[in-house]
Formats: sequence, C-alpha cells, structure tokens
Amino acid sequence: MGELNVYQQSEDGKQVLIFSQQGDQGRLWRFAQASLVNQVQIYRIVVEGVKAGPTHEGDMAFDDVQLTDSQCSHPGHCDFESNMCSWSNLGGGVDQGDWLRGRGDSPNPNTGPSADHTTNSTHGHYLYVDSSVGEWGDMSFLISEMFHTDNRGHCLKFWYHMYGSHVGTLRVYLNDRTMHTAGSEEQILKWIETGNKGNRWLEATVSLKHKEAFWLVFAYQRGMSTGGDVALDDITILPGGCYSEPPIYPPDDNNDMLSTGLAVGLTLLSGVIISVFLFLMNKKWSRINQPTLMHNDDTIDQNAALDLFDCKIDGTQHGTESDFSFFNNLYDPSTHETDVTVASSDA
Repeated sequence: MGELNVYQQSEDGKQVLIFSQQGDQGRLWRFAQASLVNQVQIYRIVVEGVKAGPTHEGDMAFDDVQLTDSQCSHPGHCDFESNMCSWSNLGGGVDQGDWLRGRGDSPNPNTGPSADHTTNSTHGHYLYVDSSVGEWGDMSFLISEMFHTDNRGHCLKFWYHMYGSHVGTLRVYLNDRTMHTAGSEEQILKWIETGNKGNRWLEATVSLKHKEAFWLVFAYQRGMSTGGDVALDDITILPGGCYSEPPIYPPDDNNDMLSTGLAVGLTLLSGVIISVFLFLMNKKWSRINQPTLMHNDDTIDQNAALDLFDCKIDGTQHGTESDFSFFNNLYDPSTHETDVTVASSDA
C-alpha cells in the first residue's frame, strides 16, 4: 500500500511530519488527527502519498479535512458536544441505519433520553438511533478509530440509555484488519445488553486486550416495535486494564520499626500465655493423680472403697473407726460431736 504522510510546512519551506500511516488499513474510512506546531505563524498542510513497489492493486484517499483551534481529543474519547470526534457511521450499504447526534428529547420523547449524560441538561448532546424508522432487526454500526496494540491492554468506558418496550440489543465488537478481510463487521463480541433498562443512563466498563491493532464497533439491532430507544454518551478509552492493582507505597523506616516491635511483643506475649497454660494444666493433672492421704495401716477392702468416711445415714453406721479413718485438714473430729462426721475427698 505504500505510505501516507502529512506535513506542516512553514513559509520558508521547512516541513514537520505530523502524521504518518503505512500498510493496508482495510476497506474502511479511517479517522486521523494531528497536532500542529504552534510556533509557526504562517504555514500550509502538505499531504504526501508514497507508492511502494510496482503493484497497481492499492489505493489511498483522504476526505473531510477540518482545521480547528482546539487541541486534539484523546484517542476514542468523545462527549459529542461539538461533533462525533473519531467515531463514524459505517455506511457503505453495510448497515440499515445511522447513529445520529442529538440533544434534548429524541424523536421518541417517551422512551429517549430527556437530557445528555455529560451536562445532564437538554442542551447537552449524545448519539442515538432513531428507532421510529426502519424494521425489526435492522443494524446500525458505529466504528472507532484504530488503536495500537499495548501489552497493558485498554479499558473502554461508556454510558448508555436503553428504555422502552422491545428496545432491541446493543453490542460492542472488536475487529482488526485480519478479521475484517474475512468479510465481517461483527467479529469478537466484548459486551452485550438487551431489553428495557429504565429511563436512566448506565455506565459500562469493558477490558480489551488484542495482539494487533484493532478498532471497536458499537452495533445496535432494532427491536420488534418503535417503542424503544438506545443512546450513547461520554465514550472513553484508556491504556491499561480497567481494574488496576492497589498502589505499592515506598517503605517507611518508622513503620518498619513499629511493625518489628509489634511482632516481637506479640511473640513474647504468646510465649508467656502458653507457659502459664502449660503450668496450670500440669498442676491440675498432678492434683487429679495425687494419692489420697489415709491413716490406716491395714489394706482397704475393695468393697469398702466407697466408704470414704464414717457417717450415719438413716441411723445406720457405715464402717468403724478401727477399720477406716479419713484425715481432713479442714475438719478435726476431736473438736466436733461424733454424730456429725462429714469429710470431703478434696483434701
């Protein structure tokens, strides 16, 4: 295909290259923009086509040149307040309807946006498809400029308005030169929404990552009736993913010292708690296994093992003092009457 160059030429003939593109760009009109050199007071624009090789099977063309005093918009960004920026209708007989720039109520005031999203007023602009014309299933394609591949990917954000019965379906496709050569505008589906979403603007976020230069396609398919409208506003495309990782802050020496001291303190506290716990458990275990102190030289009969103390129950005497006695530090039988003899086993 050769190469297309655009120069800004000063009065003395010096040229500054402000835009260049080469290679096959597909059978589509592509949007391009270039920032001018402000230091030059008198200048002209020079468009140059450079042929590559002896082939006769390639053509290049340019159309709709516009010169403005404002800065160039970021790739893919548009609020549609002044124009359609880098977005354009596919046309060429491929689709059956166009995306239109409007403001205030759409031709269908009962279902279209009453205000744009950018200014939230009837003076702001947006894009819409007039669903009052055409037939069920008609397609309207809105295409972007081309975006160069980026290892970080891209993030597409936009606001959409879908309101009314049988409003139809809105899709976002990703396409490139290789896929487009195969003959289709609808390639990789990245996002889809269908049906009534209420009388409100909603935000959509789409992560994009592709191995070669690509462009985006908004495709609207009309619903069964004219009682529904779709609109777009505030389209933004940024390099990088839509969901970034949390920031990594530089190390802080004070924070590091505080963290280290806290960790050491918690470790020591844990050691003390464990030591106290083991000490209490060991003491309890020793108490459970400690043999009962008994002043008795004779062997206790197995059947009398349950009679750990002498007492009267219902007037019946259990055991005799000569057979068995129980020593209790808290209870001294010599200071109490013999008919109240109670001893605890937890001496």
